[in-house]
Amino acid sequence: MKNYIPENNLVVLLLLFILTGGLYYFWWLARASRVFNDDPVINIVLTVFSAGIWSLYINLRYMQKSESLNGRDMKWFMALFFFISPIIIQHNLNEKYFPGR
Repeated sequence: MKNYIPENNLVVLLLLFILTGGLYYFWWLARASRVFNDDPVINIVLTVFSAGIWSLYINLRYMQKSESLNGRDMKWFMALFFFISPIIIQHNLNEKYFPGR
């Protein structure tokens, strides 16, 4: 976790997604991919060339992995929140790796 930088304020993360028109998502996806031991370049390329369909899959997969990191099972209704899944994933990562913040 030496290269991982936490997003302490999830509201700022959401504002970055909105204000950059979604471009910050690619930066966040690259960092989250490294945390989950995936190749960030492949995830970004597949997201771009699949017109975002790959991002739906990868967000749901990362949401499931981040919930299991904290010892929880992902409930079926969490899939309904895929549009804010980066926020949920980041919250779970912050909870696991930086519990005191």
